[in-house]
Amino acid sequence: MKKFIVIAGLVFITNVANAKLESYASVKMGIGDTTIYVDGDKTIGDWFIEISESNTGMSGFEYGDSGFLWELSPAIGIDWTPDNKYGMRNQYHWFHLRGEIEAGYNHYRENGKLTYNYAITDIATINFNQVFVLANGYADFRIEQFAPYIGFGIGYSFGTSDITIANAYGEFNDSVNDNGVIYALNLGLGVKYSDITTFDFGVRRVYVPTDDSGKYIFDTVRVGARFRI
Repeated sequence: MKKFIVIAGLVFITNVANAKLESYASVKMGIGDTTIYVDGDKTIGDWFIEISESNTGMSGFEYGDSGFLWELSPAIGIDWTPDNKYGMRNQYHWFHLRGEIEAGYNHYRENGKLTYNYAITDIATINFNQVFVLANGYADFRIEQFAPYIGFGIGYSFGTSDITIANAYGEFNDSVNDNGVIYALNLGLGVKYSDITTFDFGVRRVYVPTDDSGKYIFDTVRVGARFRI
């Protein structure tokens, strides 16, 4: 066992010593949708229905919503390529690790209608604005100019939710701050265009806890580019 640990340590040290490091800057844009959970696994639509049925004593409410999320996020990072004779390298330098710091902004707007017997009872409008910072780690699996990748990120966000509910009795407004630790899962494909530029296509899911034990889950399709610096 000790011999194995020593050999593994020597391999790791050799990897680091012979590694190729490159820095890069990137920018990505994303569009998608969001699921809002008020408490645990209860969505905001389920919550509206539950409250309405409780207040009126009637059942049969339905909640329909439509939303749109957009995001813009620049980043800087380091691309680490092992380069040695222990199987971590072939003619395509197939295995890469990347670490980056990403800052960004996203905006989500949702319009919802609470209906009973096809009559609109409440109209809800939700605007969520978020500024965030993420530390991301990626593993790239490069084959010639193509590099599928997986990644994970953790960071912090500053978010504000503005909620408006309008019905026959008037309009009700509320605003809450949703700040906290966020988590991101990434899956995508890098396409090398030149020695400097790599185009990036991917999907991402971000978990955003809220101050009232709920959460936002952002699902986005993202496109962008990385530039070697």
